[in-house]
Amino acid sequence: MPFLVEAQGRSRAEAGELLTLVVLSNMAIGLVYGQVIAPHHAARAPLALGTVAATALLWAGVLAWPERHAPTALLVVLCVVLGACGPASMIGFDFARPANPPERLGTASGIVNMGGFMASMATLLAVGVLFDATGHNFRIAFASVFFLQALGLSQMLRLRGRAYRREREHVVASRVEAVHVPA
Repeated sequence: MPFLVEAQGRSRAEAGELLTLVVLSNMAIGLVYGQVIAPHHAARAPLALGTVAATALLWAGVLAWPERHAPTALLVVLCVVLGACGPASMIGFDFARPANPPERLGTASGIVNMGGFMASMATLLAVGVLFDATGHNFRIAFASVFFLQALGLSQMLRLRGRAYRREREHVVASRVEAVHVPA
């Protein structure tokens, strides 16, 4: 909220609405990603990589906006895409499950969970340290996100071939084709 109020000149009510949009977007996009990925496993990497790219592009647009405040429309689109980041991060579990033998699924899920948690904490720390070190410059502080996005993106690109190979080697009994919910 401070970024939206102090750096972007929005009222607390407008900032609250934008943050609510992130949550609503998260719920809606999570459903869409799930429906796309369940029958089409090949969509996992493009969805995850596309979400990272869209997030970086929109953050760059907001942070590099030549005027003091980014336009509302750009902030709305940023918030919608930020809502997609949660569902996109869950795709990591879908890579870990079929690429590992059943006896290692708990460990694999734990590594995916901790990787996401550590990346989030490192991002928060970097933003906070830079924010304090630059005399509360939001643009410079949030620019640190690009480094961590680039690191994550490089690892996704480096490891996805290995994940696909391991997935083909293992017989996957847990792949969900459809879920029937009784009425």
